[in-house]
Amino acid sequence: MSTINDVQAQKYAEAEAKRYNSELKEMRATNNRVYETEAKSKEAEIKRMRDDYETKIANLKNEQEQKLVEIRDRQAKSVEEENSRLQQEVENLKRSHQDQVAEIKVSQQNEIKDMVDSHKKTLENAKQKFVKEKSKYEA
Repeated sequence: MSTINDVQAQKYAEAEAKRYNSELKEMRATNNRVYETEAKSKEAEIKRMRDDYETKIANLKNEQEQKLVEIRDRQAKSVEEENSRLQQEVENLKRSHQDQVAEIKVSQQNEIKDMVDSHKKTLENAKQKFVKEKSKYEA
């Protein structure tokens, strides 16, 4: 009877081993499916996060570019206004200088005229004195 029990025990052990192996295969397959599903979902999440990050970077670059353009426009306008103001100031200085030059010319011409008149008077007085003295000696 021991051989029958041994055979039954052996069949029972083989059945248990088969059942264990089939459960193990099923668990491995289930785990592989779960792993692949999780891996795909996490890769999709990583891809979505990367896309979001790249979108944010692109948006920030666009915002920075817009701010830079606005700053450049303001700076160009400011430089243009300053150049216009300086041009006006230069024109005013040139006009002022021309006015001063004209005033000095008129003043110098008046001085020269006064000197010529004074010279003429002096010569006229000297001529009259000469004629007067000459007439004293001729008479």
